[in-house]
Amino acid sequence: MRIRTLSAGQKHRLVLSLSPHSLSLLHFQRGVMGWKRVHAKTLNLLEGDEYLSQIQNSIAQCFLEWKLPSGTFAYWILAGDILGVIPPGHGEVSASAALPFSASDTRTQPDTFTGCQPFSLMWMHKDWVAEIERISAQCHLQLAEIFSRAQLFQNHVEKLPGRLKIVVEQVTNVHFLHIFNTGGMVLRTRVLESSEVAALHSVLQAEIAGLDSKTESGNTPSICLFTSAELVNKAASWSNFDVHSLKSSIEDELIEKLWRSDLEGIVIRPTHGTVVRDMVLLSVGLAVVGLIGIGFMAWHNEKLEQKIDEGRNQVRKDLPNVETAKNLKARTLLMAEAVSAAKNFREKDEAMAAFTLVLANFPPAPATLIYVRTDEKTIAFAGLGSDESVKWLKERSFPGYEPLEDWVTPDFLESSHPVIHFKTHKSTPDNPATNSAASSTAGAASRTVAQ
Repeated sequence: MRIRTLSAGQKHRLVLSLSPHSLSLLHFQRGVMGWKRVHAKTLNLLEGDEYLSQIQNSIAQCFLEWKLPSGTFAYWILAGDILGVIPPGHGEVSASAALPFSASDTRTQPDTFTGCQPFSLMWMHKDWVAEIERISAQCHLQLAEIFSRAQLFQNHVEKLPGRLKIVVEQVTNVHFLHIFNTGGMVLRTRVLESSEVAALHSVLQAEIAGLDSKTESGNTPSICLFTSAELVNKAASWSNFDVHSLKSSIEDELIEKLWRSDLEGIVIRPTHGTVVRDMVLLSVGLAVVGLIGIGFMAWHNEKLEQKIDEGRNQVRKDLPNVETAKNLKARTLLMAEAVSAAKNFREKDEAMAAFTLVLANFPPAPATLIYVRTDEKTIAFAGLGSDESVKWLKERSFPGYEPLEDWVTPDFLESSHPVIHFKTHKSTPDNPATNSAASSTAGAASRTVAQ
């Protein structure tokens, strides 16, 4: 029954339940969380010539009060005095053959609630359809669908046992009779007169007999549901009837449950076209958005390719400069290492001074110096020569160092057979005489070298 559309003007629904003496209106609006009831109102009506004008004025007043948009879909629920039901025929006789008017003068709709054939037939004279549609149009509504009042109870009675399910409801002083088969299909619906309510047992028996219930299986008693406690007490002693009180009798709740169900009435104006139109508009909108997105992606891809090409060209241009910079960096590092080495050489001149001291005191040729090792405290050296060379060195002294002493040469010098192999240690400040003598010897050695 609910038709969900995307149009802003179709976010509202108006459901109207008309009975001989009252009109109930329910307004539903779609929000973020779905459809919800926002307004409800029940108005009393007086019978007579002004009956239809009262209906129109009441709807127009609610239309203005609730600020309904023009073109809101309206769904009517009508009693059996306007919308009747013909039970399914037997054998080859169809329900349409039992219509009280010609088929061209009526609007019909099969009751497919049970999903089984043959169906009951809901019918309504076209004059009443035209009048309901005129009232709706005068109130700026679109008549969409008309339901039978009996359909308010179909979902409830479907689950109950019994060969027949009978509902007698009371709204103010009006009583309605609805009869359903085992599966919940509507067989009969009508408005009861006051005299019929008084003789309800006889009326029910006559109705059941008129439905030719012999085709129903077994002798299971019929279920009777009453909204009136007085009728429940009155019918407690009836035979072949299982009498119960109908708890779900609040009309607004019944109307809302019918509106939220998937039951179908007499369709006057299919709303599927609105749904299709909205879906087409949505599809076109999504297609346009998709095309725009694809175009933007293509444009963005072209821009990225341009940037990539520009970047490659720039890399080609910068490559020589990069190579030059790399070479400059390498040379800079080499220069830095050379400067550091020179600095270390200058800062560690003690080793150079010790080496110079060895050269100054080394015997003349043919003696040859082949190895020198110096550190902060020791000088060790080896060389080739003769006994005279050894004697020469023993007569010398090294300023700041103690007298020479014999030194065991390393293994790698053994192949050279060095004759000269001495070492000396730096003298300490506690031996000034040694230091003074060493200074004199060093001065003499320096003069000899100078000569």
